[in-house]
Amino acid sequence: MESLEHLQRQETGVHPHQIIFEKENTNNTYISWKDQMKPRIRLKDGITQEEYQSIASRWDEILSLAEEIIWRYYLDPKSEDLMSEADSFPDIRYLTGNYYVGTVSYGYVRRDKKCRPYQIKDGRLRHKYHNGQEWVSEWLPLDSPEIIRYYRIVLTLHLTGDEDGTEKDYMGLDLIAEFVDLDDPMEFEILSHDVIG
Repeated sequence: MESLEHLQRQETGVHPHQIIFEKENTNNTYISWKDQMKPRIRLKDGITQEEYQSIASRWDEILSLAEEIIWRYYLDPKSEDLMSEADSFPDIRYLTGNYYVGTVSYGYVRRDKKCRPYQIKDGRLRHKYHNGQEWVSEWLPLDSPEIIRYYRIVLTLHLTGDEDGTEKDYMGLDLIAEFVDLDDPMEFEILSHDVIG
């Protein structure tokens, strides 16, 4: 029999609530519910400490945007965007509303005017894709005027659930934001969600 709490969540939802763990993540490793540590921070693609500090100073804004997505797509039973359906994953009945930050990755992505991503390879910029038969690489010089460098944040959140009455990891949610200048408005998109636990 379904618990009253689970039925109430299905009808009214619960609002996102961040759990902040105090234990240091001294090895800066992947974390789970049982670890109860601070998030892993990853600086990639040569992002500088100054750029990292500038983006990290917007942390409250970042979390506010993330919570809007959690509410709209996973917790608000009245939302037309809700991804949860009966007998599917995620199930709104089991999400507690609690979440914690698992990993924050700060870096760059370089894109051409068609928004195709390029990576630095062998001193040049390379766009690699599969044309249905084989892998193809397109190359540009590092200083190509066709390329725009974007800052990229990938935020990995862990949403907890209590299917069996015990709170634990339930769903992983990856969000991504890209922007050109450090003070540009941010907008996150859902990159993926999956089962964890």
